[in-house]
Amino acid sequence: MAPEPAGPATGTPVDPSHRRGRGWVRIAAAVGLLAMGFLIVSQVRSGRQFQEQPEVRTRNLYALAAMLRQERQARRALEDEVTSLTARLRGYERASAEGRTLTEDLRRQADRYRVALGLQSVAGGGVTVHVSEPRRQKNPSAPVVVQYQDLVGIANELWAAGAEAVAVNGLRVTATTGFSQVGGTIVVNLQRVSPPYVIAAIGETATLAGALSIRGGFVEGLRALGLDVRIERRDALTLPAIKSLPKFDHVRPVP
Repeated sequence: MAPEPAGPATGTPVDPSHRRGRGWVRIAAAVGLLAMGFLIVSQVRSGRQFQEQPEVRTRNLYALAAMLRQERQARRALEDEVTSLTARLRGYERASAEGRTLTEDLRRQADRYRVALGLQSVAGGGVTVHVSEPRRQKNPSAPVVVQYQDLVGIANELWAAGAEAVAVNGLRVTATTGFSQVGGTIVVNLQRVSPPYVIAAIGETATLAGALSIRGGFVEGLRALGLDVRIERRDALTLPAIKSLPKFDHVRPVP
Protein backbone atom coordinates (compact mmCIF):
# COMPACT_ATOMS: atom_id res chain seq x y z
CA MET A 1 0.00 0.00 0.00
CA ALA A 2 1.35 3.52 -0.88
CA PRO A 3 2.40 5.79 1.97
CA GLU A 4 -0.03 8.43 3.17
CA PRO A 5 0.69 11.93 1.74
CA ALA A 6 1.74 14.64 4.05
CA GLY A 7 -0.32 17.74 4.92
CA PRO A 8 -0.09 20.71 2.60
CA ALA A 9 1.65 23.24 4.81
CA THR A 10 2.89 21.72 7.99
CA GLY A 11 3.71 18.32 6.75
CA THR A 12 1.51 16.97 9.49
CA PRO A 13 -0.04 13.68 8.51
CA VAL A 14 -3.86 13.70 7.77
CA ASP A 15 -6.16 11.98 10.23
CA PRO A 16 -7.79 8.90 8.61
CA SER A 17 -11.16 9.63 10.27
CA HIS A 18 -11.17 13.10 8.73
CA ARG A 19 -10.63 11.61 5.32
CA ARG A 20 -13.56 9.19 5.82
CA GLY A 21 -15.89 12.07 6.78
CA ARG A 22 -15.03 13.97 3.60
CA GLY A 23 -15.82 10.81 1.57
CA TRP A 24 -19.27 10.52 3.14
CA VAL A 25 -19.97 14.10 2.32
CA ARG A 26 -19.15 13.52 -1.31
CA ILE A 27 -21.39 10.44 -1.42
CA ALA A 28 -24.24 12.30 0.25
CA ALA A 29 -23.84 15.18 -2.19
CA ALA A 30 -23.92 12.79 -5.13
CA VAL A 31 -27.01 11.04 -3.81
CA GLY A 32 -28.68 14.42 -3.22
CA LEU A 33 -27.89 15.53 -6.73
CA LEU A 34 -29.29 12.28 -8.13
CA ALA A 35 -32.46 12.68 -6.08
CA MET A 36 -32.82 16.30 -7.14
CA GLY A 37 -32.36 15.32 -10.78
CA PHE A 38 -34.99 12.60 -10.45
CA LEU A 39 -37.40 15.04 -8.90
CA ILE A 40 -36.75 17.62 -11.60
CA VAL A 41 -37.31 15.06 -14.38
CA SER A 42 -40.50 13.82 -12.73
CA GLN A 43 -41.76 17.38 -12.34
CA VAL A 44 -41.02 18.15 -15.98
CA ARG A 45 -42.82 15.00 -17.13
CA SER A 46 -45.80 15.74 -14.91
CA GLY A 47 -45.95 19.28 -16.26
CA ARG A 48 -45.92 18.03 -19.81
CA GLN A 49 -48.69 15.56 -19.09
CA PHE A 50 -50.67 18.26 -17.32
CA GLN A 51 -50.22 20.63 -20.26
CA GLU A 52 -51.03 18.00 -22.92
CA GLN A 53 -54.20 16.66 -21.21
CA PRO A 54 -56.21 19.95 -21.28
CA GLU A 55 -55.16 20.40 -24.87
CA VAL A 56 -56.66 17.00 -25.77
CA ARG A 57 -59.85 17.78 -23.85
CA THR A 58 -60.10 21.18 -25.48
CA ARG A 59 -59.78 19.67 -28.94
CA ASN A 60 -62.51 17.16 -28.09
CA LEU A 61 -64.77 19.93 -26.80
CA TYR A 62 -64.21 21.97 -29.96
CA ALA A 63 -65.04 18.93 -32.10
CA LEU A 64 -68.20 18.18 -30.09
CA ALA A 65 -69.27 21.81 -30.29
CA ALA A 66 -68.77 21.80 -34.05
CA MET A 67 -70.78 18.59 -34.37
CA LEU A 68 -73.53 20.03 -32.17
CA ARG A 69 -73.72 23.14 -34.35
CA GLN A 70 -73.96 21.01 -37.48
CA GLU A 71 -76.71 18.87 -35.92
CA ARG A 72 -78.65 21.98 -34.91
CA GLN A 73 -78.33 23.45 -38.40
CA ALA A 74 -79.46 20.17 -39.96
CA ARG A 75 -82.39 20.00 -37.55
CA ARG A 76 -83.42 23.58 -38.35
CA ALA A 77 -83.24 22.78 -42.06
CA LEU A 78 -85.44 19.70 -41.58
CA GLU A 79 -87.91 21.66 -39.46
CA ASP A 80 -88.10 24.37 -42.12
CA GLU A 81 -88.67 21.74 -44.79
CA VAL A 82 -91.39 20.06 -42.72
CA THR A 83 -93.07 23.44 -42.16
CA SER A 84 -92.94 24.21 -45.85
CA LEU A 85 -94.31 20.81 -46.84
CA THR A 86 -97.05 21.07 -44.21
CA ALA A 87 -98.09 24.47 -45.56
CA ARG A 88 -98.14 23.12 -49.12
CA LEU A 89 -100.17 20.09 -48.01
CA ARG A 90 -102.71 22.32 -46.26
CA GLY A 91 -102.91 24.44 -49.37
CA TYR A 92 -103.56 21.37 -51.51
CA GLU A 93 -106.16 20.11 -49.04
CA ARG A 94 -107.85 23.53 -49.00
CA ALA A 95 -107.86 23.73 -52.77
CA SER A 96 -109.12 20.16 -53.02
CA ALA A 97 -111.86 20.82 -50.45
CA GLU A 98 -112.91 24.03 -52.19
CA GLY A 99 -112.92 22.31 -55.56
CA ARG A 100 -114.80 19.36 -54.15
CA THR A 101 -117.30 21.65 -52.43
CA LEU A 102 -117.80 23.64 -55.62
CA THR A 103 -118.22 20.46 -57.63
CA GLU A 104 -120.71 19.08 -55.12
CA ASP A 105 -122.67 22.34 -55.13
CA LEU A 106 -122.79 22.35 -58.92
CA ARG A 107 -123.87 18.72 -58.93
CA ARG A 108 -126.64 19.40 -56.42
CA GLN A 109 -127.83 22.40 -58.41
CA ALA A 110 -127.76 20.37 -61.61
CA ASP A 111 -129.75 17.61 -59.92
CA ARG A 112 -132.36 20.12 -58.74
CA TYR A 113 -132.65 21.56 -62.22
CA ARG A 114 -132.94 18.10 -63.73
CA VAL A 115 -135.71 17.22 -61.27
CA ALA A 116 -137.54 20.50 -61.89
CA LEU A 117 -137.31 20.04 -65.66
CA GLY A 118 -138.36 16.41 -65.45
CA LEU A 119 -135.08 15.20 -66.93
CA GLN A 120 -134.49 12.70 -64.13
CA SER A 121 -136.60 9.93 -62.64
CA VAL A 122 -137.57 10.58 -59.03
CA ALA A 123 -138.85 8.52 -56.12
CA GLY A 124 -140.50 9.23 -52.80
CA GLY A 125 -143.71 9.12 -50.81
CA GLY A 126 -146.87 10.89 -51.89
CA VAL A 127 -150.35 10.22 -53.20
CA THR A 128 -152.09 8.83 -56.23
CA VAL A 129 -155.44 10.16 -57.48
CA HIS A 130 -157.62 7.84 -59.57
CA VAL A 131 -160.20 9.60 -61.71
CA SER A 132 -162.81 7.68 -63.68
CA GLU A 133 -166.26 8.09 -65.11
CA PRO A 134 -169.26 6.66 -63.21
CA ARG A 135 -170.21 3.11 -64.05
CA ARG A 136 -173.85 4.09 -64.23
CA GLN A 137 -174.72 7.32 -65.87
CA LYS A 138 -177.68 9.16 -64.34
CA ASN A 139 -178.46 10.81 -67.65
CA PRO A 140 -177.33 8.66 -70.56
CA SER A 141 -178.18 11.42 -72.98
CA ALA A 142 -175.66 13.68 -71.24
CA PRO A 143 -173.01 11.36 -69.83
CA VAL A 144 -170.45 12.57 -67.34
CA VAL A 145 -166.97 12.14 -68.81
CA VAL A 146 -163.49 13.12 -67.66
CA GLN A 147 -162.21 16.26 -69.35
CA TYR A 148 -158.58 17.32 -69.60
CA GLN A 149 -159.46 20.34 -67.43
CA ASP A 150 -160.27 17.90 -64.62
CA LEU A 151 -156.75 16.46 -64.75
CA VAL A 152 -155.22 19.92 -64.98
CA GLY A 153 -157.22 21.06 -61.95
CA ILE A 154 -156.08 18.12 -59.84
CA ALA A 155 -152.44 18.65 -60.88
CA ASN A 156 -152.70 22.33 -59.93
CA GLU A 157 -154.15 21.42 -56.53
CA LEU A 158 -151.18 19.11 -55.96
CA TRP A 159 -148.65 21.74 -57.05
CA ALA A 160 -150.28 24.27 -54.74
CA ALA A 161 -150.04 21.79 -51.84
CA GLY A 162 -146.28 21.46 -52.30
CA ALA A 163 -145.91 18.53 -54.66
CA GLU A 164 -142.35 18.20 -55.93
CA ALA A 165 -143.10 16.01 -58.92
CA VAL A 166 -146.31 15.08 -60.75
CA ALA A 167 -147.14 12.58 -63.47
CA VAL A 168 -150.33 11.69 -65.33
CA ASN A 169 -150.63 8.11 -66.53
CA GLY A 170 -146.86 7.79 -66.34
CA LEU A 171 -146.18 11.04 -68.23
CA ARG A 172 -144.17 13.57 -66.27
CA VAL A 173 -145.81 16.95 -65.86
CA THR A 174 -143.43 19.96 -66.09
CA ALA A 175 -143.64 23.66 -66.80
CA THR A 176 -143.82 22.97 -70.54
CA THR A 177 -146.43 20.21 -70.31
CA GLY A 178 -149.52 20.86 -72.41
CA PHE A 179 -152.99 19.37 -71.84
CA SER A 180 -155.60 19.20 -74.55
CA GLN A 181 -158.43 17.04 -75.85
CA VAL A 182 -159.17 15.77 -79.29
CA GLY A 183 -162.70 14.47 -79.55
CA GLY A 184 -163.06 12.31 -76.48
CA THR A 185 -159.34 11.64 -76.08
CA ILE A 186 -157.16 13.54 -73.63
CA VAL A 187 -153.68 14.51 -74.84
CA VAL A 188 -150.78 15.12 -72.48
CA ASN A 189 -147.41 16.20 -73.83
CA LEU A 190 -148.71 15.48 -77.32
CA GLN A 191 -149.42 11.90 -76.27
CA ARG A 192 -152.87 10.38 -75.95
CA VAL A 193 -153.92 8.98 -72.60
CA SER A 194 -156.91 6.78 -71.85
CA PRO A 195 -158.83 5.85 -68.71
CA PRO A 196 -158.35 4.96 -65.98
CA TYR A 197 -156.56 8.22 -65.30
CA VAL A 198 -154.00 8.14 -62.51
CA ILE A 199 -152.29 11.27 -61.25
CA ALA A 200 -149.26 10.57 -59.05
CA ALA A 201 -147.52 13.19 -56.95
CA ILE A 202 -144.47 13.07 -54.68
CA GLY A 203 -144.43 15.28 -51.61
CA GLU A 204 -145.61 15.40 -48.00
CA THR A 205 -148.22 12.65 -48.02
CA ALA A 206 -150.53 14.07 -45.35
CA THR A 207 -150.40 17.58 -46.82
CA LEU A 208 -151.18 16.43 -50.34
CA ALA A 209 -154.03 14.18 -49.22
CA GLY A 210 -155.43 16.91 -46.98
CA ALA A 211 -155.37 19.50 -49.79
CA LEU A 212 -157.39 17.21 -52.04
CA SER A 213 -159.90 16.45 -49.27
CA ILE A 214 -160.85 20.03 -48.42
CA ARG A 215 -164.61 20.53 -48.16
CA GLY A 216 -165.79 22.54 -51.09
CA GLY A 217 -162.50 21.99 -52.88
CA PHE A 218 -161.85 20.99 -56.46
CA VAL A 219 -162.08 17.24 -55.87
CA GLU A 220 -165.37 17.57 -54.05
CA GLY A 221 -166.68 19.50 -57.05
CA LEU A 222 -165.68 16.67 -59.40
CA ARG A 223 -167.44 14.18 -57.20
CA ALA A 224 -170.52 16.38 -57.19
CA LEU A 225 -170.54 16.15 -60.99
CA GLY A 226 -170.61 12.39 -60.74
CA LEU A 227 -166.96 11.52 -61.35
CA ASP A 228 -165.33 8.84 -59.26
CA VAL A 229 -162.25 10.30 -57.54
CA ARG A 230 -160.22 8.08 -55.22
CA ILE A 231 -157.18 9.27 -53.24
CA GLU A 232 -154.53 6.85 -51.98
CA ARG A 233 -151.58 7.60 -49.77
CA ARG A 234 -148.39 5.93 -50.93
CA ASP A 235 -145.16 5.39 -49.05
CA ALA A 236 -143.13 4.82 -52.20
CA LEU A 237 -143.67 6.18 -55.68
CA THR A 238 -141.41 6.35 -58.73
CA LEU A 239 -142.06 8.90 -61.46
CA PRO A 240 -140.27 8.62 -64.80
CA ALA A 241 -138.36 11.35 -66.59
CA ILE A 242 -139.86 13.09 -69.60
CA LYS A 243 -139.52 11.11 -72.80
CA SER A 244 -138.38 13.96 -74.98
CA LEU A 245 -136.80 17.35 -74.40
CA PRO A 246 -138.81 20.43 -75.36
CA LYS A 247 -137.65 22.35 -78.39
CA PHE A 248 -136.64 26.00 -78.09
CA ASP A 249 -136.44 27.59 -81.51
CA HIS A 250 -137.28 31.19 -80.68
CA VAL A 251 -136.34 31.71 -77.03
CA ARG A 252 -132.80 32.50 -75.94
CA PRO A 253 -131.30 33.22 -72.50
CA VAL A 254 -130.69 36.81 -71.48
CA PRO A 255 -127.19 37.44 -70.06
